[in-house]
Amino acid sequence: MNEADRLHGPDVRREPPVPRDEPLVSIAVPTYNRRDTLERTLASALGQTHRNLEVVISDNASTDGTEDLCRAVAAADPRVRYLRQPENRGPTENFNTLFGAVRGPFTMMLADDDWVDADYVARCLAVLRERDDHALVAGRARYYRDDDHVGDGVAIQLLDERPERRVRGYYGSVDDNGTFYGLMRTEALRAAAPLRNVLGNDWLLLAGIAYTGKVRTLEETSIHRRLDGTSVGIDRILETFGSRPAQARVPHLVMAWHAFADVAWRSPLYRSLAPPARVRVGLASAWSLIHWRSLAFHLLGPALIRLGRRRRLRRLPGLLGWARRRWGEGA
Repeated sequence: MNEADRLHGPDVRREPPVPRDEPLVSIAVPTYNRRDTLERTLASALGQTHRNLEVVISDNASTDGTEDLCRAVAAADPRVRYLRQPENRGPTENFNTLFGAVRGPFTMMLADDDWVDADYVARCLAVLRERDDHALVAGRARYYRDDDHVGDGVAIQLLDERPERRVRGYYGSVDDNGTFYGLMRTEALRAAAPLRNVLGNDWLLLAGIAYTGKVRTLEETSIHRRLDGTSVGIDRILETFGSRPAQARVPHLVMAWHAFADVAWRSPLYRSLAPPARVRVGLASAWSLIHWRSLAFHLLGPALIRLGRRRRLRRLPGLLGWARRRWGEGA
């Protein structure tokens, strides 16, 4: 059995016609060397109950058989478009390529090791079509390690009428950011784009989308996410951006700076706010992102460990470990 038959069955081209009132939904899949997990990702995208789909794959010059899989699936299903980069341009540029390539009025991103429930698009789309003031609707993110469910993501609800309050509310509640993989209006996505090549770039993008419209999380459908992918740890994330390793010591401080700069002056999306208001919203957003106890641990921990090597202060590392267990490093 070939790749396409395993994903769709032999009669993939014999599906019933798509109802005319079903809008086109674009599912954008950035990938790089994920042949083994991509098959399940594409199967979940193409198995949606909402049938008027395009699945756009942007391959960052994979070398592991990803190209063969994608070309086989695209040849078997006319809803699939395969774009291959001539060289690895990095994950940020791969996302931005997809932002410009999608054709539907509604778009969702899907990581190449994630999968979604069959009704994910249909349920999210129904809310977007009923509520013109919503920019993005997502299902609840469920997280897995070695295929074992280990927890659920934050259900972000940003329903305030004032856009600047939605931005502050987003930065005050964001954690895992599974909302990034919700279904959104393409015009809202492009208004907030491009994705910047900095730590926390998905947070900056989602804050911008929240500025354009309300954001809602549904409990009745889910996106399923693996914890051993690109975002497995801060060091690996920084490596993908080409950032300085020192930023790993203060990641939330770095993200807070970018959030402030984005709102206060950098992003043209917030031009409707007066300059003083932009600064106030930027400061409030940045403040809410700083995890003060985590920052203290990252800044003071190495110094305490060095001091603990001295004979009179050998108990300091033990006290630091106790404090981490007692209060939590990321609290």
